[in-house]
Amino acid sequence: MPSKKESRPDAVTAALRFLASRPRSVAEVRERLGSRGFEAKDVDNAVNSLIQAGYLDDGRFAERLCGSRVRYKNWGPVKIACELKGKGVSEEIIHRALGAIGAAVEARTAGTALRKWAKKNGVSLPVDRKDRKAVERAFRFLKGRGFSNAMIFKALDVEESPEHDGAEG
Repeated sequence: MPSKKESRPDAVTAALRFLASRPRSVAEVRERLGSRGFEAKDVDNAVNSLIQAGYLDDGRFAERLCGSRVRYKNWGPVKIACELKGKGVSEEIIHRALGAIGAAVEARTAGTALRKWAKKNGVSLPVDRKDRKAVERAFRFLKGRGFSNAMIFKALDVEESPEHDGAEG
């Protein structure tokens, strides 16, 4: 009786299995295939095949991730850009994807994040300008979510002042 020979999937099959759970960037797929022991030429061939077939597209991946992070996590552009950069997406593609969000959506997202934070922390909105501690906490929260100082002040409805210009969180 012939013995079963262990068959190892080819690089394209392995990549498709990796992509089955969720979209990935080209760099993530390359890294995964490399860590699975595939040779560089096999990785390149698999990635090129998947790009040509439309299964891999960093532009589409970045746009979807941006939309998801804005809609479900209320993240700002800075935090989204950091995540995309960590996934190996190019600066040009990141810039294009973030540009599609728009200032109105960013402002709405910052407002939503602030309302959720305020409810969770028992802070009434708008944050009382005299309550410096609450303003600073809200500022740090929104900064950590990836919003610019200008967007944070807009969400807080606080005029930007010299003492807050360099605030980091």
